[in-house]
Amino acid sequence: MILRTPAPRLPLAACLALLAAGLGRLVVDGLAYLRSPYSRDYGEGVVLALSELLAQHGSYFGPIGEYPMVHGNYPPVFIVLGAVALRLFGPSLAATRALSLLATAGLIAAVYAIVRGWGRDRGLALCAALMVVAPWFVDTWAPLGRVDMLACLFSVAGLGLLASGEEAPRRRWWAAGACFVLGVFTKQTALIAPAAALLSLLRDPASRRLVPRFLLVFAVPAGALLLVLVLATRGQAWAHLVTYTAAADYSLAALRKGYESFTVIAGPLLAIILLGLGACRAELLGRRDLPFVLYWLLNLGALVTTAKAGAAQNYLIEPWLATVLLAALSIAALRERSPEVFRWWPAMLLGAAAVALVSERDAARPPRPIRNPGQATEYRALDEAVAGTSGPILSENLSVLVREGKPVLAEPFGLLLLSRQGLWRPDRLVADCEAGRFALVVEED
Repeated sequence: MILRTPAPRLPLAACLALLAAGLGRLVVDGLAYLRSPYSRDYGEGVVLALSELLAQHGSYFGPIGEYPMVHGNYPPVFIVLGAVALRLFGPSLAATRALSLLATAGLIAAVYAIVRGWGRDRGLALCAALMVVAPWFVDTWAPLGRVDMLACLFSVAGLGLLASGEEAPRRRWWAAGACFVLGVFTKQTALIAPAAALLSLLRDPASRRLVPRFLLVFAVPAGALLLVLVLATRGQAWAHLVTYTAAADYSLAALRKGYESFTVIAGPLLAIILLGLGACRAELLGRRDLPFVLYWLLNLGALVTTAKAGAAQNYLIEPWLATVLLAALSIAALRERSPEVFRWWPAMLLGAAAVALVSERDAARPPRPIRNPGQATEYRALDEAVAGTSGPILSENLSVLVREGKPVLAEPFGLLLLSRQGLWRPDRLVADCEAGRFALVVEED
């Protein structure tokens, strides 16, 4: 047995203090979002509108050529939770934002549990957990009422439950399968985690015997639920979630920018991973850690989604999460191999934390939260204009319509993307605009 050499206290304390500052920044921003009734949208309005449609009509998957012309691009888990909150608390952004923040807290706890559960020390587990919220794109997107953080939580929880492989009891397999199913039905890209879990079972004949069990706990329930959803919506769910969502323009410039941004922010952690894979290949490609190696590799490939029209920096969150997890596991493996050399791991993570906290701070991003809602005169004026309009309203900001109890008739941005692919014809909407059938039209600056 190799005795671990304690990590130096000063670098560890400095690393934890720096990461705690990043967490504090997220807490402050999160509270500001919870206090503010307003939204600059960035996907929040779509989630709120879909939740309202589900609460009122029992479905948000309808013919895209008829009112309401809204692309239901998200699977139902988060939307169902949003609809329940809307029923209980009324139309408000606070509930969906609180749900996203709670999912972020759960994600921090899940990363801590995974790293700590592998027998690694608490300091490393705590650093890894806090590192999750260090980059600006997590701080920016986590407080928004969107599906991203909940989908990541389900993915990581599922991997953590299955990581002990053939030693895991059946109830953990079913729990992991449930997490994966919930993840995929929260956001389509959550397929990465179950794909990593499945590929990790192909490493040797013994583990390959577990593939049918994995298919039983994940693929069969997921396929059955999808079939029920498609049949219940007469095929509209498939059209919205698959056909419409897959049809998008891609930009090579955006692709390059996505990989460049991620490499800059995650550079130190990527170096740790490469060092670990080079020096501790057997350990990291073994039964316990292989799912996280594959999860990381698949997420690096999935960065191509940053090139999709309408994509934003929220597509960097899951690759960052996978990188943090594998970097922590790499450090643990390196410490086992060379305890004296890698007792200075806190200094390595201190550098990684500093880079993550300060890099790309001037990047284009959604505006900061509205910290003084009472002084947001433009938003108050918009609320008053919408509330005082009795006829149909066409608005790029969907959240203001839901909050003021007005029907959402169209989602201009989503319709624009679909029209470029020939999946939606604007004739009816254009004719209604030209005929002056909308009493108010709201455009975003």
